[in-house]
Amino acid sequence: MRWTVIICLGFALGSCGDQMSETEQAELDRDVVERVRSANEAAPPLIEVVPEPILYPDMEAHDLFGVACSYAPGTSMGVRVIAREVDAFVKIDGDVIRFAADPGSRELPANTRTLYNGREYSLRLEIEDKQTSQQTGEGGQVLFEGTAWLRDRWDRVVYQGTGAVNCGA
Repeated sequence: MRWTVIICLGFALGSCGDQMSETEQAELDRDVVERVRSANEAAPPLIEVVPEPILYPDMEAHDLFGVACSYAPGTSMGVRVIAREVDAFVKIDGDVIRFAADPGSRELPANTRTLYNGREYSLRLEIEDKQTSQQTGEGGQVLFEGTAWLRDRWDRVVYQGTGAVNCGA
């Protein structure tokens, strides 16, 4: 019994010296908060994205017909981006993702926009001047040279490609 009292007194005396002042505790708290904040703001490793061709069944399922600009990279015939007046679509990992048009961005042919925003990505389109385009077909479609960028939510480029942009109905 005596040993228990001695041990308890020893712990009580030892804990008295470990008390921090309010200033020291506040400084420690600020340091911990800053470390947590910087860890939360750090971006994960960059994962590149390769948009897949938007096929006819995808176009039917999402009603992607009408006036739009369709982007295909390089010499490919497979459309990777379909941009319309109020939205745009890109197929990533088998899912067709919808982007909302940024109404404050510059207007492109066929009433499309330069910027579109989504939940995980943002899409930017750039189309060359009409002087370098050529009329194709009777439907009033015009062929341009253009570039498409996909950015992740940390504003890092995860895809960039240049190719043909077909605008019209």
